Amino acid sequence: MYLKKPFIIITIPIILGIIFSYYLKINSSFLLIIILTSFLIFLCSIIFGFFKKRYIIILFFAIGILITYMKLESSTLIKFSDKDIELEGNISEIIYNEKDISKYILNVEKIVDDGVSYFLNEKLSLKVIGENKFEVGDKVLLSGVLKRPNKNTNPKLFNYRLYLQTRGIYTTITVKKHEINKVDEKTLPWYENMKLNFTDHVELACETYLEKQNSSIMKAILLGQSSYLEEQEYNKFKDLGLTHIMAVSGLHIGIISIFLITFLAYLGVERKTNTILTLIIIWIYGFLIGYPPSVLRALIMFTLLFYSKVIFRRYDSINTLFFAMFIILSINPLWLFDIGFQLSFGATFFITFLTPILRTEFYPYNKKLGTSLYAILSVQIGLAPILFYYFNSISIISILGNFILIPILSKSVVLGFSLLIFSYFSSGISSIIGKILNLLLNINYFISEGIYGLPLGKIRFSSPNIIGVFLYYFIVFSIFKIIKLDVFDNFTNKAIIFYLIICILFTAIIPFIENGVCIHFIDVGQGDCILIEDGNRFYLVDTGGSIFGNFDIGENILLPYLVKKGIFTLDGVFITHFHDDHCKSLSTLMKNINIKKVFIGYENKDNKLYTNIVNTSREESVPIYKLSKGDKVFINEDSYIEVLSPLEEFISKNRENENNLSLVLLLRSFGRKTLLTGDIEEAAETHLLENMSGRKGKIDFLKVPHHGSNTSSGENFIDFFHPDYAFIQVGENNSFNHPNEEVLKRYERRNIKVFRTDESGLITLSIMPKEFNISIYNRDRLSIGDIVIDYGLEINFTIIYLVLSYIIIKRNSYLFEELDIYEI
Repeated sequence: MYLKKPFIIITIPIILGIIFSYYLKINSSFLLIIILTSFLIFLCSIIFGFFKKRYIIILFFAIGILITYMKLESSTLIKFSDKDIELEGNISEIIYNEKDISKYILNVEKIVDDGVSYFLNEKLSLKVIGENKFEVGDKVLLSGVLKRPNKNTNPKLFNYRLYLQTRGIYTTITVKKHEINKVDEKTLPWYENMKLNFTDHVELACETYLEKQNSSIMKAILLGQSSYLEEQEYNKFKDLGLTHIMAVSGLHIGIISIFLITFLAYLGVERKTNTILTLIIIWIYGFLIGYPPSVLRALIMFTLLFYSKVIFRRYDSINTLFFAMFIILSINPLWLFDIGFQLSFGATFFITFLTPILRTEFYPYNKKLGTSLYAILSVQIGLAPILFYYFNSISIISILGNFILIPILSKSVVLGFSLLIFSYFSSGISSIIGKILNLLLNINYFISEGIYGLPLGKIRFSSPNIIGVFLYYFIVFSIFKIIKLDVFDNFTNKAIIFYLIICILFTAIIPFIENGVCIHFIDVGQGDCILIEDGNRFYLVDTGGSIFGNFDIGENILLPYLVKKGIFTLDGVFITHFHDDHCKSLSTLMKNINIKKVFIGYENKDNKLYTNIVNTSREESVPIYKLSKGDKVFINEDSYIEVLSPLEEFISKNRENENNLSLVLLLRSFGRKTLLTGDIEEAAETHLLENMSGRKGKIDFLKVPHHGSNTSSGENFIDFFHPDYAFIQVGENNSFNHPNEEVLKRYERRNIKVFRTDESGLITLSIMPKEFNISIYNRDRLSIGDIVIDYGLEINFTIIYLVLSYIIIKRNSYLFEELDIYEI
C-alpha cells in the first residue's frame, strides 16, 4: 500500500521533523549527528540488503529537522538584534498607511554596523511613526534598533513572531519619520512590476465597472485580500462561513480552471493544448497573487490531475495531496504552522475522504447538488476541532450559507475573471459583464442578508484540548465506520464505550469539582489584568489597556484569552482605578461577554474613562457597585476578597493622583493571603499601613504596586507584609523603566522571589487546600530534556491529522476513488 502512495511515508516524517526542530533547540553538532546517523543507517540498509520502511522514516525525519534548522538560521539581520544600526533597502509591500503611523515590508539590501557594511537580501517589518507616504519600490535609508518580533506570551493566542517567520521575516524595526529618508524613486524588477500592475488593474477594473460595495467584494475575491472589505462586511462573511472565498484557494483555482478549459474547448482548442494553456494561465495567476500555500497546493494538485488525464493514468488524490505538501514544505517548512496551510490541506483531505462515504453509504444521492452538500458537510465535520481551536465558534447558518451562496459566488468568480480579461481590450464587453456581475452580487447580498438575519447565531466554544480532539475524531470515525469496532469482541467494545463515557464526563465536570483557586497574571503589556477562578466562577481585577497607539488590548489579548478558556461570563470585574493601563479594555469586554457586576472604589466624573465605562454599563445593563473598606466579595466557601483601602476621607484629599486611589484587595483562599495593590504609591502605602493597626501583616503573595515603580514598594510596606512571592505586571522595554532596579533589590535583599510578566508571560498561581503552585508560560524553544507541558495543540493539528491519516489509509484505501474535478 505504501509503495503505491510513496509520498505519505516521505512527508509524514518530514512534518514530524519540522515540529521537532521548531520547538526544540538543536545545536549544530547534535544536528550533524542526527543527519549522519540517519543517512548511514539508510545507506547501510540498502548496501547490506536489510532495507525496511522504518529507515526511510528515520532519514526523512532527519531531513525535516535539517530544513527547519536551515530556515530558522537563515536570517542575517537577527544577528544584529537589539543593536542600533543603519539600513538601506526597498519598500516591497505596504501593510497599512494611516495618518500618523505606517507599516511596510522592507527588503534590506545593505546594513551598516560600527562603520562596517554588510550586503544581503532579507525582509523585515518596518513601522514608521509620523506622517509619511512611501510607495512600493522606493529605496529608503533609515537608522534604528532591530528587534525580534513578539511571540504570544499568553497561551493559545496569536503568535506574531511565528506568523512573520512563515513569511521569511525574522526582525522588526520602528523608526520616527525623521529617522527614515527616501534616497531613490520607485524602482522595481520586472516581475515585481508585473505583480503591482496586475493589482492596480484589478482595482481599476472593479472600480470602473462595478458598484462600490460589489467592487470591494470582487477585489477581495480576485486578490485574496480581505482588507478590501469593511469590518462589518468581513464579519458577515465570517459568520456565514464564507471567509475561504476571501482567500484565493483550491475553490478559486478549480473554478477558473474549469472555466478556461470549457471556454478553450468551445473555441475548438485541441485537448492537450487546452490543458497546457490552462495550466500556464493558472500558474501565472498564482504568481501574480504571491503563491500563498493554499494556492500552491491547488496548483500542484490540478497540474497532476490534468497531466494524468492527458496521459490516461489513474489520479491518486491522497498521494498527490501528500506530494503537494512535500513540495511546499521543502520550499518553506514553516508554512506547516500557517493556518491557511492547515485549513487548505485539512479541507482537501476530508473532502477527498468523507465525500465518497457520504455519497455511497449514508445517502446515495449522486447528483451535483448532493455532491456539493456532501463536500460542505465533509469540511464542516472534518475541520470542526481546528475551527473551534482557532476561532472558538461555529455558526449554525454556515452550512446553509455555503450551500446557497457558494454557487452564486462561484459564478461571480468566473464573471470577475472574465471582466478582468476583457477589460484589457474591450470596454463594451466589460460593461456588459459588469452589469451581469453587479446583478449577481446584488442577489448574493440580498440572500446573505436574509440568511444572516435568521435567529441562528454563533455557538461559542473554548479551545479544545488534545484529549477532546481525539475523542471527537474517534466518535466521528466510529460513526463513519472508519474505525471498525466490529472487529473487536463484545467485551472490548463495551470497554471502549465505557472508557469514552468516563473521559467525556471527566472532561466536562472536572472544572466544577476542582478544589482550588487559580490566579492568572495575564500579560497585557504595560498594564494590570488578573483573572481569579475557582473552576466555575470568574473574576477580573483590572482589564489592562494600551497607553500608546491604537492597539486594543481588550480585543486582541484579553477577550481572546477569556474566550479560548471558555469564559463567556464574568461574575465580577474589579477596577482599581481609572487609568488606561488598568481599565481601558473594560468597555470592549462589556460589549462582548456577559459581566454580572463591576466593582469600583471611587467615582470621577471628570475622567473620560470613568464616564465611558458608566455609559457602556448602562447600554449593556451591567450594574456598577462602589466598594468601601471592609467590604467582602465571596468567591466560594473557602475564598473571598476583602477591601483594605482606601477610606473615603483619603479619596477626597488625594484626587489629584488617581494611582493612590487604587482599590487594595486582599484575597484569602485556604488560609493563604494574596495582596492586590493596583498602582498605589508611597502616600497610599502609608495610608494602608496606618489602617492595618491590630492586624497581622504577613502575606504569602503580593502583586507589586505600580509595576515596580520607584514611587512604590517602600521599605516599610515590604517589611510589614513581607510576602514570600511577588508578581510584577509590566510591559517589555517600557518607556517608564519599570520595574525600577532599586525596587527589585529591595525584594531580593529580603529573599522574596519575584516573577515578571515581561520575562515570563502569563504567570499562574494555583492555591489548593494543602499546597500551591506557580507556573509560567513564556518559554522560547525548549532544550532537549525539557518537558512540554503548555504547548498542547499550539504545536498544531498536523500530528492529529497524521495519526488519523494513517488509520484511514491503512483501513480504507479502497475508498480513495477518483473524484470529480468539482470536488477537489
